[in-house]
Amino acid sequence: MTLDSITHTARRDHRCAFCGLTVQAGQQYVRAPVPGGGRLEKRAFHSKCYQGLARNIKNGGSA
Repeated sequence: MTLDSITHTARRDHRCAFCGLTVQAGQQYVRAPVPGGGRLEKRAFHSKCYQGLARNIKNGGSA
């Protein structure tokens, strides 16, 4: 799964599951399960937040 395949343009405001700030309508965002979280539901993330979170998981950190 590449970042391009899970990146969307927001049609409405979303709350980033990582930083808690708003992903505003019209912004690019990632819709994906929490990396390493084991949850099936998908969450909205700023692209940079998701990249940092995924990198942390890959390096042995936690979600």
